[in-house]
Order: sequence, then structure tokens, then C-alpha cells
Amino acid sequence: MTAAQNRQILIGVHVTGAGEGLAATLCSVFENTPLPFGLRILPDSVLASQAPAVQQVRLAPESLVQRSSPAQPGAAACFNQLVSEPADIYVFLENGARVCPGWLELILAALDSDASHGLAGPSTNRGWNEQAVAPGCGATQEALWDQADALLARYGNACVPLAPLHSLADFCYVVKNEVVAAIGAADAAYTQGPCWEMDYNVRAARAGFLGVWVQGAFVHRAPRCAVLAPVHDGLLEANKRLYQDRFCAWRSESHPQAPPYHGHCAGDGCRYFAVPEQMRIFVPLPGNVAPALQVPEGTAPSAPPLLSCVMPTRGRAAFVAQSIRYFQRQDYPALELIIVYEQESDLPAGIDDPRVRCIRMPARTSIGAKRNEAVRVARGELIAHWDDDDWYGAQRLSRQAAPILHNLADVTGLNDMLFMARPLAEFWASSRALFRRMFVENVSGGTLVFRRSLWERQGRYPDTSLREDADFLLKTLRGGARLCRISGRSLCIYVRHDGNTWKFKEGHYLQQAAWALVPVPDCLLDDDRSFYFPATPGGTAETGGPQAPAMPMVSCIMPTADRREFVPQAIRNFLAQDYEPRELIVLDDGRDSVADLIPSHGGIRYLRLDRKSTIGAKRNIACELARGEVIAHWDDDDWMAPTWLSSQVKALRGQGADICGLDKVFFYAPDARRAWQYVYDGRTPWVCGGTLCYLREFWRSAPFADIDVGEDNAFVWSVRDKRIATNPDQHLYVARVHDRNTSPKDTWNRRWHSYPVEHVERLIR
Repeated sequence: MTAAQNRQILIGVHVTGAGEGLAATLCSVFENTPLPFGLRILPDSVLASQAPAVQQVRLAPESLVQRSSPAQPGAAACFNQLVSEPADIYVFLENGARVCPGWLELILAALDSDASHGLAGPSTNRGWNEQAVAPGCGATQEALWDQADALLARYGNACVPLAPLHSLADFCYVVKNEVVAAIGAADAAYTQGPCWEMDYNVRAARAGFLGVWVQGAFVHRAPRCAVLAPVHDGLLEANKRLYQDRFCAWRSESHPQAPPYHGHCAGDGCRYFAVPEQMRIFVPLPGNVAPALQVPEGTAPSAPPLLSCVMPTRGRAAFVAQSIRYFQRQDYPALELIIVYEQESDLPAGIDDPRVRCIRMPARTSIGAKRNEAVRVARGELIAHWDDDDWYGAQRLSRQAAPILHNLADVTGLNDMLFMARPLAEFWASSRALFRRMFVENVSGGTLVFRRSLWERQGRYPDTSLREDADFLLKTLRGGARLCRISGRSLCIYVRHDGNTWKFKEGHYLQQAAWALVPVPDCLLDDDRSFYFPATPGGTAETGGPQAPAMPMVSCIMPTADRREFVPQAIRNFLAQDYEPRELIVLDDGRDSVADLIPSHGGIRYLRLDRKSTIGAKRNIACELARGEVIAHWDDDDWMAPTWLSSQVKALRGQGADICGLDKVFFYAPDARRAWQYVYDGRTPWVCGGTLCYLREFWRSAPFADIDVGEDNAFVWSVRDKRIATNPDQHLYVARVHDRNTSPKDTWNRRWHSYPVEHVERLIR
């Protein structure tokens, strides 16, 4: 586990009213938070005249820590309860909010990207500030998934500071421990009204910590609390005045008569705003923080129930032995494993764990029938599918059991898992949208964990060996079971091999553009790698596969004409590449020759054409001259990171493609200091012309058209059969927008999305 993964994260849910929507919030946290976290329920004080009994109601399951309502009502007081406990990261979450896939990973990445980033929050659907970018988002699970995917595609890892007003909202308020150490508590004087979070943001800013909006993360807000909303609105004017009293230096000066309050604060745009010498930055944390609710006297904490793992198997003894090792690594304390097999050769020798039981059934028994028998003899209150050939992390069972034990779900399953192509030693990730297409209810059936009572009540698995798990899941959901879908990226790897029951080709299945080749995951231990990829004669111990062939020569082709101001930087970009076997071919047909700009370098060739030619014709000439088996476009006015060629070759070869490139491209207009991201969303696979990398043999079968504009798109969309791979490393390339671009840049088009120019400039720097 990395240092970032090892930090202590404490999530507090601020509950108002009678706690409507709390279960949905908690379930979404368990579903979409792959990192370890602690959880606190923070019930707010309510007006005694409106709901005198609510404070006595236990809002959360007894298994969750619920704090008593603070003596002082309001979000600030509840926030202070949260940050009074030790943690590295505090997450203050509004009751009714539903976090979406990737929310916390993106926010933590933004906080980690700059030491000055101290507070952060996501995009949302309702609110008064810039964060409310998705007002039309519905409340269905599918709508939330789609919105999260759309924001991630549009913004990626971008984050922007919310100056000059420092308006980071409190519905999902993520704060680093260093900020709390520097400025202390929130000001509880704002009680149940607004502005407390802006007060905290401003104090943090004056202590050197920025609040940033993480645009690609998404958290959906429920309608406002019926109990709190009128109280909140009634305090608006009073709290605006309190806020100005805290931060307006003009008001602290002596005047013949009391100065009036402003209708709106200009924030950093006003010279009187938040003058450090005239404001209070540090507020001590209260010493009388309300304790957690106590367990009734004489009640001992209950031990976790026994969890029975069921493993049908046949003819996979080596896999079974490895799977037993994964079972023995689990951190859930009460386990048994039931292996249902057909003949002795199905089992490895030397199973000596008393928690493992082996049940023999007749030959050719279906997987469904084996699962039924395993559940029948199971002693556990909980049942877990334990497939014999997949990789499991040590926290898989404890993470999946938690929502069930907290009574938030009856069945859990994993999604967003990696796929291991074992014969090729490759790892693939699918898009979240493709995963939803592939797996029923957006969970892998082989990862289900559920209450045994569901099987007893809803019926048995079908007597089949394909989809029996998915059909069982659908039956339980139709019977009213509650499903919690948990991110499985660090908990399970779907191992693909010749003996899989479900046959499909990873990297190709359904939508090839939605697959991405990824590095070997860190969660895979060395012993695990040795099992899946053993060293062989002629192979290497590190990869276990055949010796990798030599990296191919890449010929970078750069047509140019009268671009003297761009050419030197294009050459510097080429010389900075970390990919070794490469050459650059420059074809110049401009009126002003750039021969004097070409350095004497064995890897650079310059060709001066004696007549004007189209860009398509120049590309064909360069491909004819190329020595490499791979061709890469090298546009003279764009920026490429030093790892760009390595990334392109990896994408091309790793996905067995004929062509690769980017389908999401950053564009930068330095003169106007504007930036965009172009996001292709068409049905036909496409990659951007400036980013093309392809096999020279493929070019021979489909040369470029003799035209100046659109020759690259025509090449990509040629009728020739081909495989197009999408390079996921969009941050390694930035296209320049200027008044002499060959093709027009229609930045008003729906596929062009405004992007923080500072982010793109940081990439280039």
C-alpha cells in the first residue's frame, strides 16, 4: 500500500431533520470509495419546538459510530466534531448526497497535486456557486453514472481555485489535516445558516491553503432538508453581516457613523477584504466536543458472523491452490471455504487448513448445482462467491461484508475491475460504461457476497454453467434485495485464460475504443506475479513471457511550410524523446526554407521540395522515405512530452493495432490564453490526425489522399480493414491554436469544451 493509500480518511455525514436519505448516502460511500476510511454520523441539533424527539432517535445502524448532537446547532459545530478526531483527510458530507465513481480519488489527486491545495470539493447538480455544473442531472443510478462519466471525460484531473470569493461549498467539503492544524475550528457563530464554509475558506487562504474545485468529480445533492431550509434561509442576511464583520477591514476602522453593509462581498477584488493583520485566522477547537453515542451498559459488541466462501471447480488444481492462498490472506476474521469438486485431480495436494472443506459431486455437475450444494452445507450467515481462477486482495471480503453488516444492503458485488490476459501478461481496463454493458446490474457475478437467507428465501441457482450467478442475482433483486456495487479495482482481478467459461477477447469485446492497456497493478504481489507469469527458458523472471522483441524504429514525419517560428521547438520536442530507435523526416515546400534551423543530427533528415504539394502528398513522400516500420505524425506547431513516442508505441503494440492516437485532445491558444479539450463522441472509431501513429505496412495499403485539409481523417476512416487503438495518455500532447492552422478550429462545436488554461500550461512547462 502506498503512502497516499495508507493515510487515514475520516468521512462525517452531517444529518439534518429526521435523516431522510441517510441510507442512500452511506450506501454510495461504501460503493464508490475504494480507499480505507472511517465513518462518523453527525446529527445536527434541531429546533425543539419543531421536532423535540429527533435527537433521541438513532439515525444510523448500531454498527456505525454516531456522535451526539452538539450543544451549538449548525454545520460548523458538526464539522468541528469531525475534525476534533485524528485523521489525515476529513470529508464533511451532506446528508442525502450520493457520491459517484472516482469522486474521492480525483479530489485527493487534486489535493496532492500542489502543496498549497488544502481544501477541495467536487462538481454537483444544485448550488449557488460554480460547482453546480449539472443542474439537469436526474436522480436515477444510471443518470448519476452517466453524469460522472461525462464530467470525467470533459475535465479529467483538472482543478481550479475558487477565488476571489473562496466559495468552496460545504455539501462535500474535503480538508487536509494541515489546514485544521493551521486555522483550527470552524466558527460556530453562524449556527444553522450559510457562510460558515466561506469563512473557513478565507481563513485557510490567508494561512496559505487554497480551496479548489475538482471539476471531474461528481457528487449528487438531494433536495433541501424541509426542516433546515427555512431556518437556513432565515439566517442568510444575519450571516452575511456576520461574515462582513469578520473580514471587512473597512468596517473595523473608525467612522463618524456605522458604515453600511454591502449587498455582496467582492472578496479578493476589494482591498479591505480579509486583511490578515485585522482578522482572526485561528479559532481553537472546542474542548467539550460531544462524545460518540455509547453502547447500552451490559451490551457486548457482537462478533462478525461467519462468512462462507463457495468455490465450484473442475480441472484447475493449480488455480485452486493459489486461490486458497488468497483466502488465507483475507482480513475478515470469521471464514470458511467450501470447495465443490468432481475428482481428486481437481484438488491440490496438502490442503491442511481446518477452515477449508471439500465436497465431491458427480462428474459434469453444473456450476449452478455446485453452488447450490456449497450453500446448502455452508455454516455461515453470509455467503461469498469465490471463483477458483481470479485474483483477490486481502480486504475483498471485509469491504464487501461491511454494507451488509451495517444493514445498508443484502447483497454486494464488485465492478471497475481490471482484466488480466494471462497468456500475454497484459492488464486491461474497460471504461465504466462498457463494464455496465458487460455485467448484469454492473457487478461481476463471480464476486457476489450476500445473506444466506436470500438463497433460502428466493430459491436456488439455475442448473447451468453460464450466467447462473447473474440469474441468481436478478432473482434476489426482484424479490426486494438491496444491492451495493463496490469498486473492485484493488480487490479483484478477472483472470482471462484458455479455460474461462465465458469466452471473449479483452481489449476487443463490444467496443474496442473503451478498452485501455494498463501497467501491472501495484496490488499484485511478487508471489502472485510468479504464479501467473512463471519464468521460462527463453523468458524472463520479471515478465515470465517470451523475450520481448526489439523496439521498432519509429519514423516521425513533419511536413512544414513557412513555419519558421515553430520548427525549432518541434525539433527540440523530438530530441527530448526517451524512445531511442527514432528518426525525424522534415519535408519543406515553403517560400522561406528552414534548412538553417535543422541541426546536424544523424536522426534528422531534411528534404526541400522544389514545388508546392498538398499535405497528403507530403505525408506519402515522407512515408516512402521512412526507415521505420512505425510512422508517427510530428506536427510542427504542437507540443509533445518526452514520453510521447514511448506511449504511442506502447498503445499501438499493446493493443495489436494498425493505427493509434488520441480521441481526447488538449488545444491551447497562447495568444488568447485559452484552452479547450476536444472530446470525440462519434460511433465510428476515430483518433486525431496530429496524433496518428501507424504501421508502415498499413499505410502502403491506404495512402493519404492528395489534399490539404482532412487527409488524416480520410486515412483513419478509409474502407481498409483496420484496428484503431486509443492512447489513454492524453496529457502528453497539446495542439496549438493560431491564425495559420491548416484546418479550422471550430471551438464553438459541442465537442469542444473549455478547459483551465493554467492546467494546460502546467503540462507544457
